[in-house]
Amino acid sequence: MDRITPGEETMIGALARQVKDGDWAACGTLSPLPAAALWLAQCTHAPRAQVFVAGSPDWPFEGEWQGFFDLAQAGRLNVFFLSGAQIDGQGNINLMAIGPYGQPKVRLPGGAGSAILAYVVERVVLFKTEHAARGLVAAVDTVTAPGYTPELSPWQRPGRITCLVTPKCVFTLAPPHPMRLASRHPGVSLEEVRAATGFAFEAPADLPETPALDGQTRSLLYGPVKEKLAQAYPLFAARLQIT
Repeated sequence: MDRITPGEETMIGALARQVKDGDWAACGTLSPLPAAALWLAQCTHAPRAQVFVAGSPDWPFEGEWQGFFDLAQAGRLNVFFLSGAQIDGQGNINLMAIGPYGQPKVRLPGGAGSAILAYVVERVVLFKTEHAARGLVAAVDTVTAPGYTPELSPWQRPGRITCLVTPKCVFTLAPPHPMRLASRHPGVSLEEVRAATGFAFEAPADLPETPALDGQTRSLLYGPVKEKLAQAYPLFAARLQIT
């Protein structure tokens, strides 16, 4: 089985840094990278964070999701990691259909509550496990959850999308401005990011490099974090092999 890539490892660290100490933070299903990031944050800089990983043995909500959505809609959730088949430069995500909604090329599983979470969670962190123009598009085919709703007040929509993390880089989002490239991962060039991204974005003249995990943090990822991942994502945990 393939080991995780350096880009994935750096991505886990970048996602973990989105969690602050004392936050209530969560990820949904099919999200091993955010799950690793949540537990890594708790093991490092955010020991007082409350983290909720769907599918893990310590998922505390009865009825699977009802209690979780009650918590989110009460404004208790500070961070949620969210992805989509398509994400565009305004932070819109598509989990519904590729192509025209009425006659799609591909019918996707659906939003699974993402539209609610995008509105009510304080900081929504977008992620893509593959950085490619087919998924990072100029405009999504169908908007499952909008990234920016200027017609709504902060009271009507307290949640906001703050950034997008991929195996190549980190973008920040501050609408109505376009996506801004905040950092590129080690070994990745600005030209490589542009070639693999379907939407326009701004980039600073002096583009920083996303910090790689230091030795102590890596030992936590490949140690106690891996042990927790093995209970929810055994196949992904098996890819955590130190080189």
